[in-house]
Amino acid sequence: MQHLPPTPPEPGRNQQPPVHQQPWVKEQPSKQQQSYYQQKSIPDDGFQEEGGDPPKAKVSGAVKLLLSVLIVAATLFFLRYYLFTINKVHFTGLRKFSQTDAARLTGLDSGLFYFTLTENFVQDSVESNHYFIYESMAKVFPNGLSVKVIERYPFAFFTHLGVGYILAQDGFILRETRDLKEGSQLIHVNGLAVWGQQIVGSFPNSTDPSQGDSMMSLFQELEMWGFKTEIAAIDMSQTLNISMQTKDGYTINLGSEENLHAKIGTVASVVNELRRRKMTGGIIEATLPGEATYRSER
Repeated sequence: MQHLPPTPPEPGRNQQPPVHQQPWVKEQPSKQQQSYYQQKSIPDDGFQEEGGDPPKAKVSGAVKLLLSVLIVAATLFFLRYYLFTINKVHFTGLRKFSQTDAARLTGLDSGLFYFTLTENFVQDSVESNHYFIYESMAKVFPNGLSVKVIERYPFAFFTHLGVGYILAQDGFILRETRDLKEGSQLIHVNGLAVWGQQIVGSFPNSTDPSQGDSMMSLFQELEMWGFKTEIAAIDMSQTLNISMQTKDGYTINLGSEENLHAKIGTVASVVNELRRRKMTGGIIEATLPGEATYRSER
């Protein structure tokens, strides 16, 4: 069978070639596809990720978050440094120092936080200055502190190796001086068995510990009976026979430190009576509690 050549197209007839022979022709989407693309179209005013918020919403959320953080930080700052910061400190038991000076010298005016302030810290702060003895404390909500102290003050005086030492009412060394005239108005303590260099802010270094205890007990009783201003000197060289000299010339023998409270009370009464009778000078024997004898030196 003979194969005939293909018949050429008739002239003037628009005959389109097969699709595979025209790759540049774009296939039109169906109506369903057009609807899908329209729903997924990107707006002209900006870019947007699928499922994300518009840029303006993101900026607004970041600003709100920043403002919230700033408000919280400002609130915490106010509570810490204004509302709950200790700025009202009151001391009970002061004699010479003012409230302001006491707070400054103890460091309790340094903006302490109410909730973290402890009694141990307050005690250490108070006793860091040797002019104060700590007794108790109480916090007053929200920014107050009440502190009870005993203020040390110059009470007696002794010398060692040419240096003068000023003692507080509890025997503590408040300070040292080379001007011995500073102790002229204080009780002069003789016969202390001290050795070496004495340290300010501590008790005297003594070779006889019982001597220091006796001296402190005597100071306490003199202050309690209001008799300290009457005494010019104390002799502690013999702990079994403590003696004192009054400013108007009475010599008082107390014996040992036992029953000092009763002995000092008796001595104070006897001295007042002798003065009333205008009997000056002489020796008062008060070695027994509640009893005292007097003999004139004339």
